Amino acid sequence: MKRRTFLTVAGGALVAIAGCSGDDDTDTATPTATPMPETPTPETPAETPTPEEGEGPETTVEAVELLVEDTAAGRFGEAFERFGPTAQQQSSPGALEAVWLAMTNVGGAFEGVVDTAETTQSGFDAVDATLGFERSDHVLRVLLGDEFAVVGVVVNDEYERPAYVDTDAFSEEEITLETEDCLMGATVTVPEGGDSIPGVVLVHGSDPAGAADRNLETIGSQVFRDLAEGLSSRGVAVLRYDRRTHACPNSVALSEYTLDSVSVDDALVALGRLRSVDGVDADRVSVAGHSLGGMVVPRIARRDGGLAGGVAMAAPARSFYEIFVDQYEHLATVGEFEWERMASLYERWRDRIDRIRQGDYSPDDTVLGYPGALWQSVDEYDQVAVAREVDTPFLFLQGERDYQRG
Repeated sequence: MKRRTFLTVAGGALVAIAGCSGDDDTDTATPTATPMPETPTPETPAETPTPEEGEGPETTVEAVELLVEDTAAGRFGEAFERFGPTAQQQSSPGALEAVWLAMTNVGGAFEGVVDTAETTQSGFDAVDATLGFERSDHVLRVLLGDEFAVVGVVVNDEYERPAYVDTDAFSEEEITLETEDCLMGATVTVPEGGDSIPGVVLVHGSDPAGAADRNLETIGSQVFRDLAEGLSSRGVAVLRYDRRTHACPNSVALSEYTLDSVSVDDALVALGRLRSVDGVDADRVSVAGHSLGGMVVPRIARRDGGLAGGVAMAAPARSFYEIFVDQYEHLATVGEFEWERMASLYERWRDRIDRIRQGDYSPDDTVLGYPGALWQSVDEYDQVAVAREVDTPFLFLQGERDYQRG
């Protein structure tokens, strides 16, 4: 079985399919592609489309195969007609297109339906369709109502440990990071039979959905677990922890929601804890951060004062809010559906970015999905200048195809 890789961009689109894709003018979510897809919970199981006589499927499996056939052929409008009325109100052909584009971008060319398995969920018939792509397989769960109308779609990949992990090469311990206002669960993996072991703490990104656990788990993917177990298989101790926004979501007031209070302070606690682990060389401890977590790596290094090194993965080197413009510029030009709505959203986000740029907010305002206090702390922090000032070796990693890179 090929290792399944969850599709981050697809997850964002699946939220719309399984939930709501309304474009009301609120600041309760960001355009970031950090998903938290949920199981769809339609209001009733009575979803009835009106297909032409003789064109409707006769079984749940056939209904899903027809949906996949339309989608794979690029007939997203036709595929969307297979959705029931409520599901159509909550989604769009463009969302379905985004899912498919993400799958093919990661998996390569679609090769066919490998397997189907019938089940039930939330009172609906459901089919798990294993879709074979050139480089990986992915499971699409489709929920069906009356007359085989689609009422929900969600990627249902299962996590599989990478082949490079050697579980005999390290031990694992569950610990707790304690601060004055939050207890964060954590896991430390330590290579077997060594001393003077180097170590690294993993630091999350911004986590707008409050979903960043210690494994950085999204459906079918546990990126921080992969990093931790992979590094520990090769002689590096790793501490990963549940981000404060996940472990204690109400522990920081909006007016106090800063880079330090939700990211840097806790990373320093984690570094102190890792240095105390038996066998770990306190002078050989580093930090690795992703996205916003990578952006604050120089800040962590400056405050810690004794890091052996820092790794910034997909970290912006420019204004954090400017990346939001790039996100929507890209999303507004991908695919053939809903470009007008995406263009409208793009213009709206530009207006909000102007507010941030001009400082037109208070600490407890919410702009672009984050408190004004965070934007103020970001504005006061020059990560490039700090990286140049700090006497710590840094490694900066960027994906060549990452349109959000800074």
